[in-house]
Amino acid sequence: MPSKKALVRRPSPKLAEGLVTHIEREEVDHGRAVEQWDAYVEALGAHGWETLEVDPADDCPDSVFVEDIVVVYRNVALLTRPGAESRRAETAGVEEAVARLGCSVNWVWEPGTLDGGDVLKVGDTIYVGRGGRTNAAGVQQVRAAFEPLGARVVAVPVSRVLHLKSA
Repeated sequence: MPSKKALVRRPSPKLAEGLVTHIEREEVDHGRAVEQWDAYVEALGAHGWETLEVDPADDCPDSVFVEDIVVVYRNVALLTRPGAESRRAETAGVEEAVARLGCSVNWVWEPGTLDGGDVLKVGDTIYVGRGGRTNAAGVQQVRAAFEPLGARVVAVPVSRVLHLKSA
């Protein structure tokens, strides 16, 4: 997958019902969220990114957070198995999108759980937060998918935050 493509998905009308674990927040204004999403997509385009819109998942409040559902390294897409069972329905549209990009598609399988928010790629090193949403089996499946392609996968203990990238 070329490095200048971004998967995006419009905010669900149920965005305000999304999972909140660590942060107190004000009520989500869906109209404002859509305006912000439009500005985000426009900013990506202005900086040379081609955006590919993933089919909506209106019944999935957190579906705007596409990064939690797929991790791409080189031309391989790993569809996650989110730690929150309520988020697992989000994968269908994302699978179709990465297949259209020509990526080969792998899946995280039970008992593994993996949220993309726990994955941070720096060059060929992939840090994977192991905590509430991503378990050891999920980390092992990241290794199995990406180490044969030259990645170095490093597990990072995560606590008191939702994801590694929230720490």
